[in-house]
Amino acid sequence: MTKENFSKLTDHVKSYKIHVGFALSCFLTVAAFASLYIRGFNGMKPQWMFSIGADVFCSAVCVMLCFSCFLNRRNATEETNSFVTMISTTALALFLDEASWLVQGLAQFRYLNIAINVLHYMNGVVLIFLFWQYISRALRIESRMLTSADRLLNLLSIPALLLCVVNNFYPLYFSVDANGVYQRSENWVVSQFYLVAAVLTMCVGLAYSKASLKDRLVATSFAAIPLLNMFLTGMTFGISTQYASILVSIVLIYGVVFAEREKSITLTENELSVATRIQADMLPNTFPFMPERNDFDLYASMTPAKEVGGDFYDFFMVDENRIALTIADVSGKGIPAALFMMASKILIKNCVMTGKSPGDVLSIVNNQICENNREEMFVTVWLGILDLTNGRLVSANAGHEYPAIKSPDGDFEIIKTKHSFVIGGMPGLKYKESETVLLPGSKLFVYTDGVPEAEAGNGRQYGCDRFLETLNNNKDKSPRELLAAVQDDISDFAQNTPQFDDLTMLCVHYIGSEVKSSETADN
Repeated sequence: MTKENFSKLTDHVKSYKIHVGFALSCFLTVAAFASLYIRGFNGMKPQWMFSIGADVFCSAVCVMLCFSCFLNRRNATEETNSFVTMISTTALALFLDEASWLVQGLAQFRYLNIAINVLHYMNGVVLIFLFWQYISRALRIESRMLTSADRLLNLLSIPALLLCVVNNFYPLYFSVDANGVYQRSENWVVSQFYLVAAVLTMCVGLAYSKASLKDRLVATSFAAIPLLNMFLTGMTFGISTQYASILVSIVLIYGVVFAEREKSITLTENELSVATRIQADMLPNTFPFMPERNDFDLYASMTPAKEVGGDFYDFFMVDENRIALTIADVSGKGIPAALFMMASKILIKNCVMTGKSPGDVLSIVNNQICENNREEMFVTVWLGILDLTNGRLVSANAGHEYPAIKSPDGDFEIIKTKHSFVIGGMPGLKYKESETVLLPGSKLFVYTDGVPEAEAGNGRQYGCDRFLETLNNNKDKSPRELLAAVQDDISDFAQNTPQFDDLTMLCVHYIGSEVKSSETADN
């Protein structure tokens, strides 16, 4: 599996978790309102109605929190997914708590009452487990003792869940009599042992945490608020606000921890914006290039898949009559690829300006990059030097896409020139050269693999056949118009599907000195 495919798979998984969490929270909230509408408040005690109202209101809050994460799903992290999982589990706990009060005192629903409360207790164990996992990651707790405690909590979750199931057969934590009335048993306090174990573990973990004081205070409130609620209402049957108190803790986390991360994301986005401008300035972007000359015309563009990309193009005059053309694709994406791109571009240009041929340039640059390449990155390069006096094009290809060339009266064709290994793969390589003569009126089109590998939503790729068809349907247009036509056709094909590779293209129209002379004579 390629890095690009793995990245796409990871993004899909992250998005899938958030979609499921949001959908589940919405469903449970609708179910909570519908159940209350069907049952009504007839025969209920005031404290039961208070608990039900708190459950329904907090369910709606869960939906809003999930919706906020859903809107920001493209920036989702593992912590975001954990957060959404906690919200969804809390929404389920709130729904089960409401359902237990709705069937309270209804003899015909006695067994349903038992099942709901068993699920209620089991969900509580799962929720505590998820909270601990989230807090331990958020606080960056690292110690052998805490690692052992984490394993112990994982093991304790199994008997905690099994003890909940026992209530189907033996009233360990609660009982439901023949009239459908739920009552806590004398052993009810045992049901809280897993919560106490998790809180004690977290308190010890705070001492070893490397997190900021603010994050530790939030974590403390995360445990303190539910514990305080348990002491205040635990002995008062009829008022169950423990999950509402847990939701308050979740809102605190969202408001404090996530606010800090939003600041960090904003700062990163600003830095990426600056990096994008720097990268754009590194590439020649003044068109027309050398407008005083009419023996050639060219245009190039680079559309990064991310804020900064790994593709680059370059063109510059080697001397009065020769122009160097480069297009390349660095492995990877983002800031590392952009830095590697800048270094590669500078090395190639500096070496070309010494008068070396394309093959020698790539050999020298390859050795220079291999000297210090700890990240084992590489770059594919097509490098050509075009003599504008006679159309002689000498090129070398380091694992890059084949160029497309159009003769004066013909169509674009993929020209399979000599291929060599990528730059940065291994030192000491020699790069083969190819020679082609462009007749006046010919066009050269080079590009990166992001063009033929552009994808539509169904996974289909743009492909070389459609790419050539688009070129030939617009073969008489200027280089600028030709690139725009390809870009537009890719956009129509992709239909707003996010692209995972940069789109970089360069086109040269070789007019030639003969055409230039004849035009001058006509004038």
